[in-house]
Amino acid sequence: MSEIAALAPIDLAATAPWLLAARQSIANAARADRFAQALLLQGIPGLGKAALAEWIARYALCDQPDVDACGVCPSCQFYRAENHPDLYRVGVEEGKKQISIDAVREMIAALSLSSYRGRRKVVVIQPADALNVNGANALLKTLEEPSGSALIILVAVRPEKLPATIASRCQRIKLQAPATAVALAWLESRVAAQDWTLPLALSAGAPLAALTLAAVPKVEQEMAQLPQLLGRGDADIPALAEACQKHYPAERLRCLEYWISERIRYGLTSAAPDAGAPAGLSAAVRRRHIQGLYGLLDEVRRARLLLLSSNAAVALLFEQVFVSMARELEWLRAASRRT
Repeated sequence: MSEIAALAPIDLAATAPWLLAARQSIANAARADRFAQALLLQGIPGLGKAALAEWIARYALCDQPDVDACGVCPSCQFYRAENHPDLYRVGVEEGKKQISIDAVREMIAALSLSSYRGRRKVVVIQPADALNVNGANALLKTLEEPSGSALIILVAVRPEKLPATIASRCQRIKLQAPATAVALAWLESRVAAQDWTLPLALSAGAPLAALTLAAVPKVEQEMAQLPQLLGRGDADIPALAEACQKHYPAERLRCLEYWISERIRYGLTSAAPDAGAPAGLSAAVRRRHIQGLYGLLDEVRRARLLLLSSNAAVALLFEQVFVSMARELEWLRAASRRT
C-alpha cells in the first residue's frame, strides 16, 4: 500500500473523480468573482473532505489560478513549503477533545491583521463539529461580520452538531460516495492486485475508507469471526470491547454493520452467508429475528455516529453493541431449540 501512502492531499483532491464537481464549482465561482467567504465541506468519512479543503486553500491563495492552482507562483511555493503566512489551520489540540475558544480567538486575531501578501487569508477548521459552545459562538461573530479578504473552510462529518446559525452562513459542499464502478476503477488504478469489492462495500462506498480497511485485512477477518464467538455465550465481552477500541474502531463497526445488513438482506434463507442461522427456523422466528437485527443495526449505526464525537467512550460503545448482539444470538439459539 506504499503508493497509497505517497498520495498527497493535493494530488488526491486533484485526481479523485468524485471530487471533480466540487473543484469545478470552486474554480467557476472564483473566475466569476463569486468566491464564498465561508464553506462547509461535509460527507461520510473516507471521501477526501480534508484533501479537498487543502486543494481549495491552495487554490484561493494562488496568485494566478485557472482550473487549478498554478503551482509555481510565490504563494504556491509558500504552500508547498508548508509555511504560507496567510494560511491558518484550527483543530483539536493534543490531549484535548474539542476545539477550544482560545484556538478560535487566535484565528480571529490573525484574520484581523492585514494579509502578508496583500491578498486573501484562508482558515481551515477541522473537524468543525468539534468546536465547543464558546468557540462556536466566537466563530459566529466572525461569520456575521466577515473580512472581505478572508475565506473560512469548515470540514465536518456531522454538520448537524454545528449551530444552525453557523451552517446557514456557509456555502455547503456535500460530498457523496461515487458510483461503485467509479470507485472501483479509481481503487484499481492505485492497487490493481487487490479485490476492492468487499472493502468498498464495508466502507459504505467511500474509497479512502476502503483503502484504510484493505490495509488492515486482519480487522475484517477478526470481525467476521465475532458473531460465532458471541453466539457461543461465553465470550469475554469487556475484553473484546477493549481490544476493538485500540485498533481501527471505525473500521470494526463498519464490518459489523455490513454483517448485520447482509444477514437482513438475505432474509435468513438457506442462501444466507455463514452467520450462525440454524436451518429449519419457522417463519415466525425468522421474522422476529429480522426485527431484532434491525434494532441491532440501528444500535451499530448510533455507535458509529457517537464514535465521531471526540469525547466518546469507545470501549463502552463496543461493549453495549456486543451485549445486544450476544442477547440476540442467544435468543435465536433458544428459539431454534424450541422449533
